[in-house]
Amino acid sequence: MPVRPEPPQPFAAALARLHAALAKVANGDVSDIKALYAHSDDATSFYGWGGHEKGWDAVSRRWDWAGRQFAGGTVSHQTVTTVVTADLAYTTEIETFMVRMHGMDQPTQWSNRVTHIFRLQEGEWRLLHRHANRLEDRYEPSTRLSEQR
Repeated sequence: MPVRPEPPQPFAAALARLHAALAKVANGDVSDIKALYAHSDDATSFYGWGGHEKGWDAVSRRWDWAGRQFAGGTVSHQTVTTVVTADLAYTTEIETFMVRMHGMDQPTQWSNRVTHIFRLQEGEWRLLHRHANRLEDRYEPSTRLSEQR
């Protein structure tokens, strides 16, 4: 009788791992977010503090840097959408950090619009891409462009 591969991990478990990992990031611990990531050349991240990274080594170093910015706090998540296919899944969320940052006297709060893309690898959902940027109010593009002149 042929051996069947293990069924894939339910995506809800991967999303719960992501949220728990980001809670640890808010306290300077990046070990769980790094463990959740795909350790591959096509892993990418577009960070809320600018820049982007491609490849596991670069993504890993950037998470190490990010972890050094946080001195304790919390993060909450409002899931906007979740789409799951046979081997890819993504979520869009609003995440709100309330944290102390190194070099600041008072806690600060901000919200990001975030997209996380996961890939199923060997029966486990792994984070392949994170794109985060600050949540802003809507504005007319021409008003923003005219300010830059």
